[in-house]
Amino acid sequence: MIRHLLHLARNQRGGSAVEFALLAPVFIALMMGVVEVGVYMQNYSAVRALATDASRFAAVEYQKNNKITEGTLESNIRSMGIASPYNLVDSRLTIDVDEVSPSPINGARQFTLTLTYDLPDIVGGTSIDNITLNYTRQLFVLA
Repeated sequence: MIRHLLHLARNQRGGSAVEFALLAPVFIALMMGVVEVGVYMQNYSAVRALATDASRFAAVEYQKNNKITEGTLESNIRSMGIASPYNLVDSRLTIDVDEVSPSPINGARQFTLTLTYDLPDIVGGTSIDNITLNYTRQLFVLA
């Protein structure tokens, strides 16, 4: 009996499989976490860049004497956001453009742009799900 136990203790076959079975879930969880954080960072960067491009768009349109409304701004910003390079999901993106009246700057109109984006759930069931990005930016255009 003791001889069989000593033989099992010296046997190395299957050791790699046991080590893999113990460590694989940890490595897979780490990789999924890295992917999820990467997607979240890309979406955060996309929302901020979209706000910058929206500001530029509004300024250019007003310089071309296109007196666009708040609703038109919202729809144009939405179409920019769901297209490349941002590729945001339309149903998760909320855009709100409100004019600040009276404007604190003479000869200019001020708008407050608020972008809200609900980040997608990639892994599922983790504590970092259901994160919402909120970004607010002031838009100034010459009246």
